[in-house]
Amino acid sequence: MSQARRPARSSVVAWLAGAAFVAVLPPARADQDTATGNGGTRTATVELDFQVNIYKFVLLRVGSADGTTTGVDFRVGITPDLVAGNSQSYTGAIPGLTTRASTTNPVSSAGAVTVQMFSNVAGTQVTCSLAALAGATAFAVGGTTAAGVPGRNNILVAAAGVVHPGANLGSCTGAVSAAVTALSTLSGTYTYSTNYTPGALAAGTYGNVVTYTLTAP
Repeated sequence: MSQARRPARSSVVAWLAGAAFVAVLPPARADQDTATGNGGTRTATVELDFQVNIYKFVLLRVGSADGTTTGVDFRVGITPDLVAGNSQSYTGAIPGLTTRASTTNPVSSAGAVTVQMFSNVAGTQVTCSLAALAGATAFAVGGTTAAGVPGRNNILVAAAGVVHPGANLGSCTGAVSAAVTALSTLSGTYTYSTNYTPGALAAGTYGNVVTYTLTAP
């Protein structure tokens, strides 16, 4: 009885021929095992390396499901609304101020945007950061300033069905994160609101570009 086994590993044969070094690389072969003989049980065993590679995948959508950036707008105006060209009776009291929220693409009056996130990697985190918005004065760090500039902490964010890094835009420093559960499709909304006092704000346009980032380690 004889038994021969040749593993699936390439070998290198090298020798010196004068001053030249020659390397011979034989072709790789499959794992092979041969058993021969007249009596008893014969067994041949081979090995096969088998693996499945799953690429890391993250998905994040905030706003409309197309290529257009969604916007959230807050407007401070007197209440009730004044209609151009019409007069209203004067009660002797100064009209009050109120904040109205709206979103664009899609248009909404609730200050809410659709959010979806998914990751197949444990330890995935979502963060946010603020950048300059063209034509707007940036939100102040913290709360409303004495000069009437609204602060990042005045813009509140409520997350439903998804996670958000912090409860307001003051957390959008890139350093605050929220964990995203792996292999769980999260779908819900971010609803933005304010807690500033409308009468404490100076006239002007204020805002930032908010960038959300999903990071898989």
